[in-house]
Amino acid sequence: MEDFFEGIEQVEARFNGGVGEMPVFWKDSRAFGAILPASWLKLKRVLPDARMAPAQIFPGVGGVVLAAYEYADSSIGPYNEFSVGILLNSPLHIGVPGYNLLRQYLDGFLCAYIYHLPVTTEVALRAGKDYYGFPKFVADIDFSDTHDSIRCDLSHNGERIVTMSGRKLPGRNMGEMTIMGNLYQYRTPQYAEIKADVIEGAIAPGPGNFDYEVFRSHPVGRDTAELILAPRAIGYLYIAKLQAVLYGPERLQPPLLKHVLATAKVLPG
Repeated sequence: MEDFFEGIEQVEARFNGGVGEMPVFWKDSRAFGAILPASWLKLKRVLPDARMAPAQIFPGVGGVVLAAYEYADSSIGPYNEFSVGILLNSPLHIGVPGYNLLRQYLDGFLCAYIYHLPVTTEVALRAGKDYYGFPKFVADIDFSDTHDSIRCDLSHNGERIVTMSGRKLPGRNMGEMTIMGNLYQYRTPQYAEIKADVIEGAIAPGPGNFDYEVFRSHPVGRDTAELILAPRAIGYLYIAKLQAVLYGPERLQPPLLKHVLATAKVLPG
């Protein structure tokens, strides 16, 4: 499993919450989530820059991705994360409804805007916000398991945001894929490339495999619920074993460059 990280040099980085290494290595992780049908017009309105175009699954229907991650071993310590993402068109292909997303899937190169990204530790918060502009905040993200299902409960200051559960599907080695995370930092687009090695995972239709509830009482839950068109998920992903690298950030604006130079040093080989 360590071969996946061979040849990637890391630097030590200091955050307000502690010390870590970048690029971030996620060496022992698992995840699950689903694609939900969303209003394409509403997705377009919440994106912060015209260069970000929401992908269309069908004409007028985009996709919101709810995903939960459990990082048991990472370069910034163990933590959990919950992502609310918006599927984007890849600039590599024409933006025809259905076609662009299909090409992304076949290429193993997916584009998404990170709308909300709560985490469970201060180090994960500072690493994401200070370097990349990830929309992070510290929350409670609790995983629980039965023999054949996995569940995640997201809450903040005692207030529920999302509860979701999925089936533990029989998996296979799905190989490597790349996710281009689109962000917004210093009022301009920022990008973070994630290269993932899915050691054991499975993709299936959403109905019958995935259930969720979004609570409108919390602002993040309300933001998310207002985008969703229908309660049933289109597709479901269960990853029992995952390792990945978070590269970037790709655009070094002067304030970010100053911060990087002040906080990072090359680790001895």
